[in-house]
Amino acid sequence: MVVLCQAQTYPINPPNASPILTLAQVWEVMQVKCRKPELFVAPISACEVLEETGSFMKRTVTFKEGMGPPGGKMIEEMDIRAPWKVDFRNLDTGAFINNTISQGKDETDLYLTFYFEWPYPRIEEGGEEAKKMSDQLWQQARTTVQHTIDVAREMKSKGELKH
Repeated sequence: MVVLCQAQTYPINPPNASPILTLAQVWEVMQVKCRKPELFVAPISACEVLEETGSFMKRTVTFKEGMGPPGGKMIEEMDIRAPWKVDFRNLDTGAFINNTISQGKDETDLYLTFYFEWPYPRIEEGGEEAKKMSDQLWQQARTTVQHTIDVAREMKSKGELKH
């Protein structure tokens, strides 16, 4: 068994970014991502929130045909720590994902980090298959973070954010 880990960090407001996103706006987008992951993750087609409190959410995520886990659905629990991070735990596989917003030198110097842990019980640690899967997951992680920032910027441009 191997647990493959990846982390990717991208600036939310790099030079020449427009419009500039605030912490409140990025956090609002993270809340949308919890309820409507299909806007951010291409293989997901739908989401149903099963349970929700101030800092906890449980949801069922449905994948497009031929994507995702066997059966096309998974259940996730989320630990929500406003306005900085969301931890996602897949109850079916044990996979763990953390989305963290961090701040640099001023209020618009923001960064988005996604950390992933994917357990693969049938892949041998250190083998060629583990290396190939790790490379594939790194590419997936890389594009997911930037896509989330792009969606946030698009939502602000369209006036879809309250803050």
